Amino acid sequence: VRPIAAASIGQVHRAQTKDGRDMAIKVQYPGVARSIDSDVANVGALMRMSGLLPKGFDLAPYLQDACKQLHEETDYSREAEQMKRFRELLADAPAFVVPQHYEDWSTRHILAMEFISGQPIEAADQAPQAVRDQIATQLIDLTLRELFEFGEMQTDPNFANYMFQEDSGRIVLLDFGAARRLDPQIVEQYSRLMRAGRAGDTDTLRVAASDIGFIGTETEERHKTRVIRLIQMAFEALALAPVTDFSEMVSLSRKMQAEGMILAEEGFVPPPLPIDVLLLQRKFGGMFLLAARLRARVATEAMFDRYLCS
Repeated sequence: VRPIAAASIGQVHRAQTKDGRDMAIKVQYPGVARSIDSDVANVGALMRMSGLLPKGFDLAPYLQDACKQLHEETDYSREAEQMKRFRELLADAPAFVVPQHYEDWSTRHILAMEFISGQPIEAADQAPQAVRDQIATQLIDLTLRELFEFGEMQTDPNFANYMFQEDSGRIVLLDFGAARRLDPQIVEQYSRLMRAGRAGDTDTLRVAASDIGFIGTETEERHKTRVIRLIQMAFEALALAPVTDFSEMVSLSRKMQAEGMILAEEGFVPPPLPIDVLLLQRKFGGMFLLAARLRARVATEAMFDRYLCS
């Protein structure tokens, strides 16, 4: 039997049941959960041997968080609960489709759900501008809604986790293994950071960045200045116009990358960050990359107003 798709730790097969249900069934590769600890430890050893880590950087907390996250993702019962939860949260959002879970065919290592057709989200890069704008707008808005309204987020922005239905214009959301409840304190810190960044309030931005953990008490002053400047660059780019043209944001990405390289060359050692912060940054980065891939134009100013000015 050939799979219709490959998941990160399993394969997805399509099946029709005698009672007429059309299913997508995700089957976990045998032994995945048992190998996580040793695999992560091996990756950590390779990273330490590579010499790429800044001197003094403590990798251990990140490896512990990685192990915990991966073990959670191998529990398909947990993923099923998250999928059902997001169906509830998005019941008022017709732009999105979340598959129905079939409990009678599922186990801890087998996840049966409704089969929903669609095209890969990145294939929409050939769609008309209005369609590309709509997709990016809906997904960025969902990210902000997850952060500031739900306090829960599907934190893996892998393009394979989204499909687009050309006929209905809806977005199919897949793979909730990385969905999680966010620490309310971190949500509040990001709210302060974004408000300060939009207002150009450097002092408040600096405090919020410190509270989140982007800079620490032992961070050198010159490095603190560069980190704050990196954050400000993003907000300044978003503030240039009410509508952000992500096709023109490649230059910003290159500038920020260059600034990051300077920090690394100067010996900046990032403070240890909470797992929620790491996953939030991953989600933001993924949405940026998708919007850039779609060459989308998004009314980001109004979107931020909706979530930060209430």
